[in-house]
Amino acid sequence: MDTISTDIRTVSTPCGEITYTFERKKVKNINLRVKHDGNVYVSAPKRVPAKTADEFVISRSSMIQQAVTSFAAMELMKERQKNLSDDKAVILGNEYSIRTMADRREYAEIFGGSVIIHMKNTADSQRRISIYTAWLKKYTEEVFLRIMHDVHEKFVPLGIAFPQLKIRSMTARWGSCHTYKKMIVLNRRMIEAPLNCISHVVTHEFCHFIHPDHSRQFYTLLDKMCPTWREDKKQLEKLVIL
Repeated sequence: MDTISTDIRTVSTPCGEITYTFERKKVKNINLRVKHDGNVYVSAPKRVPAKTADEFVISRSSMIQQAVTSFAAMELMKERQKNLSDDKAVILGNEYSIRTMADRREYAEIFGGSVIIHMKNTADSQRRISIYTAWLKKYTEEVFLRIMHDVHEKFVPLGIAFPQLKIRSMTARWGSCHTYKKMIVLNRRMIEAPLNCISHVVTHEFCHFIHPDHSRQFYTLLDKMCPTWREDKKQLEKLVIL
């Protein structure tokens, strides 16, 4: 179907900011698609105002977020399965070999230059993935919370309370700040990046509690709180491809 025009738009929703591609086509109704890569597309008749499309996305924000999260989780599982089959994992900027060890207890740990998966039946590949995934989820939460507490100390004088942490699979952003919920959402893929990269994203989101937009005042505060954020951002985008 021929596209008359295309526009990239961003709207604020109860689920956070959503960026979508707005396409005017020879269609009768407004249609919405969420692709496996997490990109959102809205097509509408040529006379439909952009504001109407924005309102449509806002009304469907919960469904969009669920679809994006579901697709991201599937991609994450594929990536972890690939990593496990390749016997490697990248954690906090370091590459580890993945080994299994027969044990009556089942757990995983970093020991030396390896992630060692302790399990009863070392031939059970699905169980291997399950143990690794559970361990990485817990480890990621511990690391992210530690960084959040370190960053939060800089914001205590500004009257910012410690926010709730949510960790999600996301395909288009490293983090988001929900000021009304007092919540910071972080991309679980960042566990692959060095600590300074994660810290810069956390600092970025904390700054949004003071300045919800990306105004000049926001970047002035970010420069003060994290002077190396530009270098950290480049390093993150180079090391971890979403």
